[in-house]
Amino acid sequence: MKFDFFTFGGRFFWEDIYNYQDWVIQRNIMNQKCRLLDSHNIRRHSGTFEQCKETLLKYIEAYELDPLYDDTIVILHGFGRSKKSIKPLADALKELPANVIALGYPSLRRDIFYHATMLSQFLQNLDINGRLFIINVGSSCLITRKLLSKSRNYRQYNIARILDINPLNSGSDLAELLAGKKFFNFVLGPMLHDISTPKAVSLAHIPHDIDHAIIFSPLTVHDIVRKALARFDSFPFSTPPSEESYADNVKTISKNSFFPLSNPELFKYCKNYISNGKFYTPKTGGNKKKDGETASKFQNPKSPK
Repeated sequence: MKFDFFTFGGRFFWEDIYNYQDWVIQRNIMNQKCRLLDSHNIRRHSGTFEQCKETLLKYIEAYELDPLYDDTIVILHGFGRSKKSIKPLADALKELPANVIALGYPSLRRDIFYHATMLSQFLQNLDINGRLFIINVGSSCLITRKLLSKSRNYRQYNIARILDINPLNSGSDLAELLAGKKFFNFVLGPMLHDISTPKAVSLAHIPHDIDHAIIFSPLTVHDIVRKALARFDSFPFSTPPSEESYADNVKTISKNSFFPLSNPELFKYCKNYISNGKFYTPKTGGNKKKDGETASKFQNPKSPK
């Protein structure tokens, strides 16, 4: 075991392949080397995945890290973002008795098929015994849909609920416009084509036996972008299915925001849906619960393997 040096957390060229209580094993997409980062993004080991995991087990014992819960919540950030953007939401969900993982992946370097394959491997590495809850932000809903459509047996993940926040299930007009420009293809990578409207609507929907909900928290910047796109009169915008058509359970937060993932109202709805499958908190025992309080039915913690 060794104390190495601080890193930036691998925002562009590293993918998370294992997570334990915010200790992360990452793999470099260029040379396939792995490294172990602690919860402060300090590198503790480098080598193969097996070597990093063996070192992690030593730190778990030495630092007496808390045991894992049975249930796990995985949060995926959107296109062009990093897991730092979803940290406020992840921190808020840690009030629930579940393992909360903000998953990082290099969205500007690989296509959706690659990300879906890596998400599948990540979930298999976790060896989840309880229920799995997936929260998608923006375009990451397409990665989850690709994962479920390419898997021969998606039930192996034991997915209880999927929640999309400001999803792009029908793709993006802006991505469709930029995908025709060589410069933007070079800068934004192959996933730019995948989030265009024709590609997005061709993906299979979430299976009906998985609870699926959507929260819309309007972004102020979206209004600005839509007004700018309206200037391109010659661009043939698609008319895809509405985002509301992808899930039966839909909630809209009326107030626009520049930073929706820092909105306490959004946190409240996320916690309620993950815990209860509803955006409101049901009454139990005749006592009215306060806003944001959840009646969780999560399983008890378990010891690490």
